[in-house]
Amino acid sequence: MKYIFGMDIVPATAVEAATRKLRDDIVAGVLEPDARLRLRDLTTRLGFGATPLREALSRLAAEGFVTFEGQKGFSVPPVTRVHLLDITRSRQFVEPEALRQAMAEGSAAWEDEIVASLSLLKRETERHRADEPWLDAYEAKHHRFHRALIAACPLASLRGFCDDLYMQTTRYRRLMKSVTPDWPRMAAAHQALADRVLARDDAAMQALRDHIGTTATRVLDMLGQMPPP
Repeated sequence: MKYIFGMDIVPATAVEAATRKLRDDIVAGVLEPDARLRLRDLTTRLGFGATPLREALSRLAAEGFVTFEGQKGFSVPPVTRVHLLDITRSRQFVEPEALRQAMAEGSAAWEDEIVASLSLLKRETERHRADEPWLDAYEAKHHRFHRALIAACPLASLRGFCDDLYMQTTRYRRLMKSVTPDWPRMAAAHQALADRVLARDDAAMQALRDHIGTTATRVLDMLGQMPPP
């Protein structure tokens, strides 16, 4: 089962359920940066057994959502400028390539999903509220839109890597509370990006790079750092 933030998908196993719950809590900031992830505490808090939780932590460590340090065990990764720039530049390198392949291979069904996901994102944006349940709903729609853009890329591993990097970026946005209050501008940016993609315009790849960079610049500003070059 591939992960989609905030969407109500029934996991196939206890390991998948534990992985999803832990990832949700890390991305949303419920489990704070540098927090120790002790099995005893997690079994009590989340209601999963030690075995699925141990496997979930190992999976998340492989994906970069959890840090493992020998005798210290598992912990939530810290928030750093270096890491944010790493995931941002990695996204700007691989996601436009996935988009290029999607535009070359995409069918009418791929186009329909982009249109549908954009419509749902716009509708969610229009009823924005300043609370966590709405933010979770917005993130689910936002994630669906970005996944739709590259869904026709034939390389499943590339799509999966893009998805993991997207969630890493989402964690920074959630932790720094940097979801933009300028909803009209954000809606227009998503519309312009979708229009270029649906037109199979090569400029869509640079538009996607710029769109990804906007998030990093905003978060770095909130961290009191200079934006990336």
